[in-house]
Amino acid sequence: MKLISRILAVLLIVGICLAIFRSEYLIQYGIVQLNWGWMFSYLFPKGLLLVLTSLFVWMVWNKLSPSGWFRFFSVLILFGISVGGYLLVNKPYIEWVKKGTDMTTELVGNPVEIYLGHNQPDFEGVVCLALPGCPHCEVAIPKLAMMQNRVPELDVVVFIFTEDSLEVSSFQNDVGVHQFPFDIVPDADNSIELCRGRFPTFLYVRNGKVIHRWFSSEFGYPAFDWVENRLQ
Repeated sequence: MKLISRILAVLLIVGICLAIFRSEYLIQYGIVQLNWGWMFSYLFPKGLLLVLTSLFVWMVWNKLSPSGWFRFFSVLILFGISVGGYLLVNKPYIEWVKKGTDMTTELVGNPVEIYLGHNQPDFEGVVCLALPGCPHCEVAIPKLAMMQNRVPELDVVVFIFTEDSLEVSSFQNDVGVHQFPFDIVPDADNSIELCRGRFPTFLYVRNGKVIHRWFSSEFGYPAFDWVENRLQ
């Protein structure tokens, strides 16, 4: 029995470390391989961590001195190490906004709407406003590719704030995404009003109109689920 307990304890510790240090991998696995929702996939490693930690604490509880205060503080320390370690390795995001900002009454006839009206009149999906060399853009754009793989009918286009087409191509190669178009932003001086100088900014376009906007820190897993459901 002691050998089995030790093996189980080791497996639980390995599982806890996996949940802490491979959280992003577990999220990606849930999204891509298991086809879970974005928010459920995001919560999965956190739930897994709590379950495994609870099992480990239960095992330790039975081995500790029956002194109530010692057991209590031991449990607090174990949960503190587990949850604290997770938060240290995986920074929490607290600014996500599911529906973004309603843009139906703002900036009517803006350059993005005009461009899409001329070039992709049936466009319905996400426009990303990005800046060359922006590290947050390089992280966010591959997630748009994952979203389109899950919902192929979702249109996506990336507009780059530059006047150099070679810089657009270089940025696209750096990001490593080629399944949707990257282009020079139309009328940069006026388009900057859409993102207010914050990159990346994400717009949802339907029926030729920009109807929702998320800044970088707002466009997270709740918004991904909402966009995939086509705002229904």
